[in-house]
Amino acid sequence: NSSAPTGGTGSYTYQWQSSSDNSTWSDIGGAGSATYSPGAITANTYYRRAETSGSCGTVYTSSVLITVYSNLTAGSVGSAQTICYNATPSGLTNSSAPTGGTGSYTYQWQSSTDNSTWSDIGSATSTTYSPGALTSSTYYRRAETSGSCGTVYTPSVLITVYGNLVAGTVGTAQTICHNTTPSGLTNTSSPTGGTGSYTYQWQSSTDNSTWSDIGSATSDSYSPGALTANIYYRREETSGSCAPVYTSSVLI
Repeated sequence: NSSAPTGGTGSYTYQWQSSSDNSTWSDIGGAGSATYSPGAITANTYYRRAETSGSCGTVYTSSVLITVYSNLTAGSVGSAQTICYNATPSGLTNSSAPTGGTGSYTYQWQSSTDNSTWSDIGSATSTTYSPGALTSSTYYRRAETSGSCGTVYTPSVLITVYGNLVAGTVGTAQTICHNTTPSGLTNTSSPTGGTGSYTYQWQSSTDNSTWSDIGSATSDSYSPGALTANIYYRREETSGSCAPVYTSSVLI
């Protein structure tokens, strides 16, 4: 009640009214005091107070407009990725901006290991975010705040991290006579981690330092031919786009 009516009998009754267009008015049930508290509203609404003084008639206050911002709706970020252990994913982009609210937004990126409990990422307050190297699967989302209209969240994006690629073992070291054929080199244990699917390339070296691929030796085991000099062997193991790993070398 910014100011009370004056004149008339000196005694007044009140009726609050609402309108969507400041032209057609409707009484608000139960709103008969000098003040009025609207409930939650979803559209622009005008209010005024009808003031009656006995038989002197009714006058109306100037109307008051309550402007309602449009519903604050989250944008989206993307997209999901699968990467190798300790690799750096592609940056998370702004697939779509938020809408509604005041039209002005602030951002805070968050991360989670379970898509349930979230933590703010320090200094990650732009529309996009580039995570560093990851060693475990991590969810990301963007919190979007618009003035006093609250905060909404983008759907989360999962970056899946393959298990650490660990080399298997091959065996075994042997000592043979000149120009004889050693026993085959077997798969003592398979690699683990990575995508779970592996390709192989056997390599040989005379000094256990400089290595050369052995043509067509791409299975998990290898049988050398007759040898006339000491030779080291190892198996290169690759899993998808993950960097290759190598078994310990075996000397024949």
